[in-house]
Amino acid sequence: MSAIGSAAMKVAISGAATAIVLYRTRLLPRDQMGFVRPPIGQSLLLIAIYLAWMLGTNALLGWRGPWDWQPWIEAPLIASAMRVLAVCVLGPTVEELIFRGWLFGWLQPRIGAAITIGVTAASWAVLHYSYGWQVILVILVDGILLGVARWRTRSVITPIIMHMLYNLYAIW
Repeated sequence: MSAIGSAAMKVAISGAATAIVLYRTRLLPRDQMGFVRPPIGQSLLLIAIYLAWMLGTNALLGWRGPWDWQPWIEAPLIASAMRVLAVCVLGPTVEELIFRGWLFGWLQPRIGAAITIGVTAASWAVLHYSYGWQVILVILVDGILLGVARWRTRSVITPIIMHMLYNLYAIW
């Protein structure tokens, strides 16, 4: 498959997954899904803490590893742009809608915030099983931070932004 075809497939899959989640949850209350305006000050503080965590863990563990830019350099610009769209916008959006939107909103009234944050973080970390154990532990803590952001702001928007920033940093 060509670089453009591969990137287009990534966009199509993540875009379709986002559309499916939004369609399947369309009748749920907006606050249950976290579709509320987050408080700006609280969100900025949580984003700052998250960025410090992201930069600090990479400085200590080097989880980004050596980045091989050659495939991106050799690919047409449109393919790279589509990869960024899939990995840094659509992917984080659908993952957060599922884990910190739907699952969080469904679990929290049943088992409380603390256990919900733990369950959603662990479930999300398992999704990234292909990484080494150190990176999975970083992702687990990321999930806890994303869950705390969802709980403190009552909004899925803040975790989506945080996740987008993380993925953008991870590939850049």
